[in-house]
Amino acid sequence: MNEMIIIEVGSTNTKSYFYNGVVSEVGLITIEFKNNYKINGKLLENDIKSLVDYVNSFKSYNADIHVYGTSIFRDLNDEEFLAFVKLFASETNVNFNVVTADMENEFTVYGVIGDNDYNGRFAVMIGGGGSTELAIVENKIIIEKHNFSFGAMDVMNRFPDINEDSASTYFSEMVDDTVNRCAAPENKAATLVLAGGDYLRFYLTLGYPLEKNILYEDVNQPYMMDIKTMEECDRDFFYNRSLTDIQNKDVEYKKWWSGGTRGMRICVHAISTILETEYIIPSKISMVYGIIEKLKSKS
Repeated sequence: MNEMIIIEVGSTNTKSYFYNGVVSEVGLITIEFKNNYKINGKLLENDIKSLVDYVNSFKSYNADIHVYGTSIFRDLNDEEFLAFVKLFASETNVNFNVVTADMENEFTVYGVIGDNDYNGRFAVMIGGGGSTELAIVENKIIIEKHNFSFGAMDVMNRFPDINEDSASTYFSEMVDDTVNRCAAPENKAATLVLAGGDYLRFYLTLGYPLEKNILYEDVNQPYMMDIKTMEECDRDFFYNRSLTDIQNKDVEYKKWWSGGTRGMRICVHAISTILETEYIIPSKISMVYGIIEKLKSKS
């Protein structure tokens, strides 16, 4: 099979992967499609140009390039979408594909299940800037799914002070507000896997006291943490840690830290609350694993 570049275009962050038998992360760029669309009522030319330039930067790999959009691109009307994909194709010579929320859910769950031998019940949260997908899995089968039309950037827009060096809104107020926007699932899950973003980078950079994942072995899911410890660490991140200091230490991902990381923490706590979760497993798994399997089956 030919080598591939897979690019996931989200509402806020665009991530790229290289596949040549194994998946390697290539990079991330922050393009705030959803926030800018909300403000301007359209996709901005500068945002589209940033995406086009990013995609074209991978032409030197001499690999097949596949681009998949989520969240914001599902919400465009037909006229907007057709104009965008026509322009994108003309500038990159690459097709732009949109995955439904259900597809994103199933592709990501495929990556979480992987080859491990765990058959117990757990939930998978796919956090994004403009949407949140939830799947509850038992015996390696999805038994319940939910697609919520809110994400990290929505929380940040409702509570803009969380993007300041130190937040001022009460933590419980933000969690309760987000819980009220969630449909209560029929099934609970004591374990929640966080997917769809580089959660490992977040936890390791901030020095959260992670423990070994004792449920199963997976190189992309090596750790776990109890909910009480996570909340203590997140409160510290909101009120005692400076975003500026963190950005200065992680310059490569500077925009990522101010692009909704605190909003995502609120989403995680809201989902954990409605599931009555006891432990979380942070991962760097995205829908790329399921996408690759789909592309391989077509080749």
